Amino acid sequence: MRLSRFPNEGTETILDIHTVGARVFITVTRFLSSLRERVATFPNNNCPDSLITLDISISEISGMDPIMKEILSSQIFDITSDLNHEMKDNHFFLFFTDSRNCVSAGISNPFLKLNEQWIRLINRSYGTELNAPRRDTQKIYSAS
Repeated sequence: MRLSRFPNEGTETILDIHTVGARVFITVTRFLSSLRERVATFPNNNCPDSLITLDISISEISGMDPIMKEILSSQIFDITSDLNHEMKDNHFFLFFTDSRNCVSAGISNPFLKLNEQWIRLINRSYGTELNAPRRDTQKIYSAS
């Protein structure tokens, strides 16, 4: 599963959850400066070459973690997309596969839209993210 959070304020975060046998791992990629601000500052991809700083953390989580219960429920395949086209909105994206079926969906402002399924998933993601402590800051070269 990959859940990407693009808040209208703050920095972006990507959570990847995968299994290896019976073990469950989470990788949390935290952008240390806002990608949204970068895009807004340099429209039309004319931004200069620069470094993007990331914090990448990996940890094992319990198969009973609340987010696991959420994504392994059969309802995950019923999650709906409801994206707005406004850059200033809060945007969230989900990709999940169980190797037989998959779902790819996105939503903007789920808390304003009172979308309970998205709200549960997002809230659980914040709790699960805390399992992967900040460990390393890496710099990735980005070319425009």
